[in-house]
Amino acid sequence: FLPRHVADAIPFTTPALPAVLALLGVAPGTAQAAAMAETLRTCESHPLAGEARFCATSLEALVERAMAALGTRRVRAVTSTLPRAGAPPQEYTVRAVRPVDGASFVACHDEVYPYTVYRCHGTGPARAYMVEMDGAREGAVTVATVCHTDTSRWNPEHVSFKLLGTKPGSAPICHLMPYGHIIWAKNVKRSPA
Repeated sequence: FLPRHVADAIPFTTPALPAVLALLGVAPGTAQAAAMAETLRTCESHPLAGEARFCATSLEALVERAMAALGTRRVRAVTSTLPRAGAPPQEYTVRAVRPVDGASFVACHDEVYPYTVYRCHGTGPARAYMVEMDGAREGAVTVATVCHTDTSRWNPEHVSFKLLGTKPGSAPICHLMPYGHIIWAKNVKRSPA
């Protein structure tokens, strides 16, 4: 992340992209410039009605917007414990599944940009879990998982329905969060047992 005062001083809009490319030393017409343009398009797209969606270019903005979306200052970040390259391809045995308290969350995904940018969105009705798995050949991983419990308003052409052979509203859709992605949850204080 850039410090907030630095991130806020760099325009984060499509019209300002040519000046930002020059400022950051990125040649126009390159793959990196195209990826930056795509990140801006994604971040500038309009959210669906009632959807919490935002992009953050500093840690402070990320935390503040997650708190606003969840309606509380008491939040916590939940992330997968994986190697940067992701979980090694191998068979895994699930050792434990621990629920993350809450009924809705904010999921944040890193975007391609010369500095850290997260694209975040509310999950809608959901459950979240930390899934601990042992690899058959190497190491253990803990993967943050989100299960969307109401898919009735999702696009029927969503890739998840095609992969799972289901349709909107028929079953929860779960997905694992890759390295560096974040689930923001309300920090629920538990009473001592």
